[in-house]
Amino acid sequence: MIKSRAVFAASAVFLSAALAASFFLHDNSPKKQTEQPQLKPSQVLTWDCEYPEYKPETIMIFCGDGGAYIAKITWNSWSQDGATGTGEYYKNLCEPDCADGKIVHAPVKVALSNLTPRKGKFYLRTLDMSSVSGKDFPWGESGVFVWDVMEFVELMEEK
Repeated sequence: MIKSRAVFAASAVFLSAALAASFFLHDNSPKKQTEQPQLKPSQVLTWDCEYPEYKPETIMIFCGDGGAYIAKITWNSWSQDGATGTGEYYKNLCEPDCADGKIVHAPVKVALSNLTPRKGKFYLRTLDMSSVSGKDFPWGESGVFVWDVMEFVELMEEK
């Protein structure tokens, strides 16, 4: 009986060591599980409101009323690693009201990142916009803006 306990204890130690080795030898990091295929630039899209786009010339910020958007976008780079470009940010100040509000604009840098799969396609979902000057806009708004351009699509799908 003592011999069988020793065999049982030795087996338990061996099994524990084998499981520990298996755990440490395999890379179970999220990076491995979320690897993306190599994509051609034309296979990388982004969103303009609920419309998938490849290198859009305009990206609407306020999809409901069009009160803020980036237009005249020129892309310097575009790949699954991200995109960079420049454009012109337009904003309706809505003073005294949105129908009669003054439209202001300023040059901006634009970057897209965070490649995300959705329904068999791949989208750059995070938009970073900053004023070319690096300062706040002349009308007092922050010169830095980050937005999830895919969020609107996901919200619309839930309805």
